[in-house]
Amino acid sequence: MKTIVVILFSFPFLCAAGQHCPGVPSLAVDAACREACGTRLMYDMCMDTLREGFDPDPSHSAEVTAYALLAARRARKSYAATVDAASELLSGPLGGGERAAYEACVQEYIYADLSMDHVANDMLPLCRFGADLAKEYMDGLMDLESCRDRLMRLAASPIYTMNLVDRNKELLAYSLGQLLGTI
Repeated sequence: MKTIVVILFSFPFLCAAGQHCPGVPSLAVDAACREACGTRLMYDMCMDTLREGFDPDPSHSAEVTAYALLAARRARKSYAATVDAASELLSGPLGGGERAAYEACVQEYIYADLSMDHVANDMLPLCRFGADLAKEYMDGLMDLESCRDRLMRLAASPIYTMNLVDRNKELLAYSLGQLLGTI
């Protein structure tokens, strides 16, 4: 019962008038993570992410759309933390190259967040899958990788590790999105 309550409050779109996305499988957390992730690192990240909203007991399952939605929301939360850290660095003294890199990264993160916002608040809740959904995930990934490329040119950046984590969270969201079967 506890799992059902969490799902009802966390993902009300799945419960409105009994609405579910047609043809989308329901899986246990472990099964979804094993199917979506090709490495131990990604599997562990997936399990940690999905445990935040779902019962990991193998006898409990949820529609994969809900897992993809949770991963997208967690990615957006991580993006916000990285933008906050970059903004804090920008408020202090920086060399011209560092300042330009962080300013560009903040813009790229805004674009990545817009893509993931579209995924989390429009496409997944409305069961709009397919090429457009894949494009939104990939657009966000490209923005994060653009920032990563800028950060790699700096001698050392406290944001670099955060960017790698964000990239992995984006990939996890995309991998869970692939379980929807149409992207």
